Amino acid sequence: MKKSFTLFTIVLLLLGAAACSVQAQYATKGATEIGGSVSYSSTTQVANGTAASNSTSLFSFMPYANYFITNGFSLGVSPGINIFKAAGSTSSTTYLLLAIVPGYTFSTKSNIFPFIEGVVGYGAITTSGSSSTDVSGISFGGKGGIKVLVGQSGLFSAGLSYMLITLNPKNPPAGADKRNGFDNFALSLGFSVFIQ
Repeated sequence: MKKSFTLFTIVLLLLGAAACSVQAQYATKGATEIGGSVSYSSTTQVANGTAASNSTSLFSFMPYANYFITNGFSLGVSPGINIFKAAGSTSSTTYLLLAIVPGYTFSTKSNIFPFIEGVVGYGAITTSGSSSTDVSGISFGGKGGIKVLVGQSGLFSAGLSYMLITLNPKNPPAGADKRNGFDNFALSLGFSVFIQ
């Protein structure tokens, strides 16, 4: 029994030391974080028990790369694409975004890392089909949340973000020279890995 307890204690100490080593590596100068998300959804309307013959689809691809310039401070890039096609429509809408993401991750000497990020980017929407529309503009916002260390190099993140997305036409009509677009508030979940 004593040997089992001693072995168990040694294993716990080694795991703790390894975890501390990993925690010391994340959010330090030279660490790189890579992650993102890919999603596809298809929605079909049902009325009185009968499904519609056409579906609305949304494809989203948002990769993310982040490099720690100094301990805690990072600079990331997040290109993204969203393609939306409404049910029965012959056209699709594509939203492209390229964003720079400066951020700061706080060290808590545990496997939980609170973070804050700013987001500044350029986005454009193109609608294809019988009538095409092009709108674009500079968008900005911020995000805050936590990242939780999973294993030796995985990070699960949860956060809240707010974005002011600008989508102005290239040739606005007279008197319509102010900001167009939308404000977006979102809860996000993600997963990434880091290398030192």
